[in-house]
Order: sequence, then structure tokens, then C-alpha cells
Amino acid sequence: MRTLAFIAALIGVSLDVSGRPFRLPDPPTPEQAYEQLLTVRRFAFGGVGYAGVTSEGEIAYRAIAGSTNAVALFSATLTNGNAQAKLYGLCGIREFAPGTFESLAEPLRIANPKVETMRGCVVHHEFGTNVISRISSGYYDVYLRSAKH
Repeated sequence: MRTLAFIAALIGVSLDVSGRPFRLPDPPTPEQAYEQLLTVRRFAFGGVGYAGVTSEGEIAYRAIAGSTNAVALFSATLTNGNAQAKLYGLCGIREFAPGTFESLAEPLRIANPKVETMRGCVVHHEFGTNVISRISSGYYDVYLRSAKH
């Protein structure tokens, strides 16, 4: 088994504990991603946690952003999602339908919910208006643009 692992390492193949090649899970379909996004716990882009992994919300965002019905799905999160989901929805609206961003952001600005965000290893509790301001200013653009196919 160690010889197999050594050879696999030499040729750049990762093995799981049983010795089979390790394979990342398939990305969610846009519809699955939408369902996941509706109840996402934290709003986060970029590497998070001690391992710097991609957040569940960002994975869902990317799956939706790569779809042909991105605007409809992001718009639906503004109606059906929790506060964190709505922030991802606003990111999508700003990227794919920027002319409607301000009017669609207004109800969330007025409600100004407390949201949970994460940057790096740190979890923050902040008001939605703070995050909306960052979205509006382009703070997350580097992540949004890299999500397009």
C-alpha cells in the first residue's frame, strides 16, 4: 500500500484511505445550489476557516452564477432566502443585472438584519447594511468575476 501511495504522489494523484483515487464531489446543479443557498449560515467569499476552504455559500453562488438562469435564481433568493442568502443574491444581481441592484437591495437595507459573516478564520456578527455597502462598493468583485464561466 505504501508503494502505491508513493507512486501516486509522484504522478500527482491523491488516494483516499482505502487506496482508491481521491475525487472531489461533483459541484451542485444550479437548482441544488439555490436550495442550499436559501438557508446558508454564513456569508463568506474567499478562503475561510483554518484550512482556508471555500464556503458553502460561495460554492452555491458559483454554481448559480455559471447557469443560464442566474438572474432568476439570485432574484428568488431575495424573496425566499434567509438574510445571508439574500446577500449572496444581491451579489449575483449586482454582477448580472446591475441596473436593478439598488432597488432590489432597498428592502434588505430597510430591514437591516443582523447577519453572520466570515473572513478568514474569524466569524463576525454585523448588520446587513454594512455588507450591502461592501457589495455595492465592489469589495467582492474579484470573487464575483471569477465565478463566471
